[in-house]
Amino acid sequence: MRWTKVRELVEERFAPSVAGRVRFHSTRYGQCSCGRGWITIDGREIADLNTLLAWPRFGSVERPLNAHGHPVISDAARASGVVAEPGEFTRAHLHEACWEFLHSSLNASVASTNPLVKALAVLDARVGAQRLERIQSECLHPLTRAVLEFRRQADAERKVSHPTGKPA
Repeated sequence: MRWTKVRELVEERFAPSVAGRVRFHSTRYGQCSCGRGWITIDGREIADLNTLLAWPRFGSVERPLNAHGHPVISDAARASGVVAEPGEFTRAHLHEACWEFLHSSLNASVASTNPLVKALAVLDARVGAQRLERIQSECLHPLTRAVLEFRRQADAERKVSHPTGKPA
């Protein structure tokens, strides 16, 4: 399936408060399958999922990986205010996460240990306020936490502007 169709199917599941505001992008350069993915919120890039940055940083050095092949980076080693370290995720990780999200149950996506899949689940319209609150109490990857905080803020803004829950 083409990336544009996968992205469309993923973004169709987003809650109304975040629909059109959170976007997932992917591109490749020339014939190489490596490339770049990125996540934007309100047009501002929050995560760079650049395959070319991953190889020099993590490809040639022995580093512990989690079950999803993402490098384990301690909170102390993370740059302040950065939700995903350069090279921590790749374009392929984004594609795999979107595919997994589309082909898993909502419960499986919410319970996923993959930060990208869990971030997608947090944006899903079927995840309500109580479940978001439970997720917030978990130990989350900074990327997932940033997406969760945005979703909760967007839901609160929508509630204020549309008290009945429906747009005018």
